[in-house]
Amino acid sequence: MGGILVAIDGPAGSGKSSVARAVAGRLGVVNLNTGAAYRAAALLALREDVDLADGEGLAALARRVALDPEGATIDGARIGEHDLRSPEVSAAASKVSAHAPLREVLLPVQRAAAEKARAKGGAVVEGRDIGTVVLPDAELKVYLSAAPEERARRRAYQTGKEGELDRIKAALARRDRQDSEREISPLKPASDAVVLDTTSLSLEEVISRVLDLATDLREQT
Repeated sequence: MGGILVAIDGPAGSGKSSVARAVAGRLGVVNLNTGAAYRAAALLALREDVDLADGEGLAALARRVALDPEGATIDGARIGEHDLRSPEVSAAASKVSAHAPLREVLLPVQRAAAEKARAKGGAVVEGRDIGTVVLPDAELKVYLSAAPEERARRRAYQTGKEGELDRIKAALARRDRQDSEREISPLKPASDAVVLDTTSLSLEEVISRVLDLATDLREQT
């Protein structure tokens, strides 16, 4: 992949994590989830009972968070995916990520992790503002979207909670509003992003399309 960065953004349940992992694996490059930094900050805030509305207090906590191609750490200790993706942490992450002081601390952390990955051959970087804020100069930007009903169905299936579809749909709707309406780095496609509506596409079809885009780009460089 020769040091090229691929940015994949999109709302919760759009499939960006699954697509990013698969594309990175097939290209033989790093898969970097920048959202892990916000989740780690949220987890730390919950552990230490810091008010999720206290931007400065959250920013102070965020200075203890680091990010690398293997994931996030707090005070140098690796944090497992199970802890980072609990429902409580997911809800808190959306709230803490709206604070400018926290984002100012974590933005350079995210960029540094991406540049380390670039130095190792490139990366597929996923998040909600990669193409617009974190890596505006990424060589390829992809924004994945899908109908709310389909995103809820996917999330319910992934978590084994098919019987809670209505609750999951409502939770995703709240997350969408929080992410798209926040003043700082709202969720939206970059002006030069390739937007893929994955509602009627299988995971393999989405992976193939992103791989085709990356392959075409590699051949041009």
